[in-house]
Amino acid sequence: MTSDGHVDGAELMRKVAAAFEKSDLQPLFDAAHEDIVWKAGSQQEGLFRFGGEYNNRSGLLLLVASWFTAYTFYRFHPKEIIASGETVWGLFDVGAFFDPKRDGEPKKHITLEMAFRWRLKDGKVIEHQGFFDTVSLLVQMGVMVHPSLQP
Repeated sequence: MTSDGHVDGAELMRKVAAAFEKSDLQPLFDAAHEDIVWKAGSQQEGLFRFGGEYNNRSGLLLLVASWFTAYTFYRFHPKEIIASGETVWGLFDVGAFFDPKRDGEPKKHITLEMAFRWRLKDGKVIEHQGFFDTVSLLVQMGVMVHPSLQP
């Protein structure tokens, strides 16, 4: 909280990210506005187990449950966080394991950068939008051949 009583959006994002890499989701749920709109990185069906827009806390819970069925995050380090008014941008260095949960298929190590834009209302996240290199993620997950290696 700032000296004028407003929530420090950059500090809120840092707190959520630090907990996220420890699989502690409570700070995320505490930071989520009741009417949150969470826009996932991909709108395309079939590329991920999740995608599209999730509304309110129950939608966020559904999304988070889908993440943790396949991904275990171990690093979520902020590279840069910038806040201006009710908008917060963050760039993160992310490390995770992807477990496809298919017979004989091992977990895969994933590294990538992610960017988030939050819009705050009443000191809570009312809108989240995430951005990341989907091709890099799909290649690392083993569901796509890197474009430079295709004939």
